[in-house]
Amino acid sequence: MDEFRILQWDWSFDGPWSEVAETKYQEGGFNGLSLSGTSDTLPDLEFLHRLAGLRVLRVQARVRNDASAFLLTSLEELSLVTGSKVPMPGAVQPALRNLVMAYRPGIEVASRWPGLESFRVGMWRDADLQMLSGARKLARFYAEGRRQAGSLEGIEGCISVEQIIIVDYSITSTAPLSALNILSELRMMAAPPAPAHENINLADLPNSRLRKLWISNASRLDHVEALVEMPLLRDLRLIGCRLEDADRSVLDMLSARAKVDVL
Repeated sequence: MDEFRILQWDWSFDGPWSEVAETKYQEGGFNGLSLSGTSDTLPDLEFLHRLAGLRVLRVQARVRNDASAFLLTSLEELSLVTGSKVPMPGAVQPALRNLVMAYRPGIEVASRWPGLESFRVGMWRDADLQMLSGARKLARFYAEGRRQAGSLEGIEGCISVEQIIIVDYSITSTAPLSALNILSELRMMAAPPAPAHENINLADLPNSRLRKLWISNASRLDHVEALVEMPLLRDLRLIGCRLEDADRSVLDMLSARAKVDVL
C-alpha cells in the first residue's frame, strides 16, 4: 500500500474550509484529509467530492449531514466522529479497509464494504451481530455497546477475524465464536452497570491461536478446563467473574506459562 499523505485542517485554527484549503490539498499532493474543529457545526461534507484521489478521511467535528463521506468510492480509510444521525446512502465503497463510526441503522458490512478489514463502531444499539454477516475479510472488530444484552449471531461467518473487542455488551451465548479458527484476541467486557454475561462457555472458544482472553462481569463460566487446551494463551484476565474452587485450580496450572489476573 502506498504511503498516505494527509492534510491536517482544524478550522478552529486554520479557518473555515475554502478554495484556499482545496488548492493546498491539490497542489500539496495530498491523498488524505484529517478535519477537526470545535467552534462550529458544519452543515455537510459536500466539498469532499472536489478532492481528487481522496483515500483517507478522518473527521472529528460536529457535522449535521455527513452522508457525502459514504459516497466516496476511492476511500480506503474512513473515520467519522461527527454526531450526525442522517441515514447512510445506499452506496458501495469497495476500496474501504478501515472504518470507524457511530452506530446508525443500515450497517451491512458485506454489501457496503466488501473489503473491510477493521471496523470500530460506537453507540452500538443492536442485540446481535447480523451487521457483520458474510464479512469474510474482516480481521479486527471493536464495538462499544449501550449496556444491552444480546447474542453474537452474525460473527460466525467472519472467517478472517483475529481480534474481537466488545465493551458494554452482555453476551447471552458464546456459541458463534466456535467457527473463528484464527482468533487470537478476545475481550468481552461488560462492566457494571451493564448486566452480567449470562453464560460464557470457554469450550466454545477456538483454542489453536488464542493468545489474549479478557472477560469481565460473567455470572457463569462453563468449562474453565478448556483453557488448558489453548497452547498459545499468554494473557488471561478475569474481572468480576464468578469462579468455583475447581476453576481456580485450573488457573493455577495455567500460571506457569501465561499471565493470569483474577480481579
